Amino acid sequence: MSEQGAQNQDKFIVRLPDGLRDRIRLAAEANHRSMNAEVVALLEENYPAPVPEKLEDPAARLLFWLAKRIRRRNPKPGSSRDKQAALYERIAGDIAERMKDIGE
Repeated sequence: MSEQGAQNQDKFIVRLPDGLRDRIRLAAEANHRSMNAEVVALLEENYPAPVPEKLEDPAARLLFWLAKRIRRRNPKPGSSRDKQAALYERIAGDIAERMKDIGE
């Protein structure tokens, strides 16, 4: 991530109970990512982006449709299916936002 990109992101300081930082560090190492990326991934999984009311872009609509179908099966939180649905939701939300930026 670029230096300027990181400066434009929200920052949030949190106090962790004893031992939680070490558990996050171990999970991050196991997943080959930074502690920050690990925490963000967990938050994204548990708090997916809201579905916009109206999606013009076909790719975004398709991804949200796929995520909804996966979630109908009630995947176990943190499972590969749950992560896949969360990824589709994030990408679809990103597509929808970027389309707004270019006036589509």
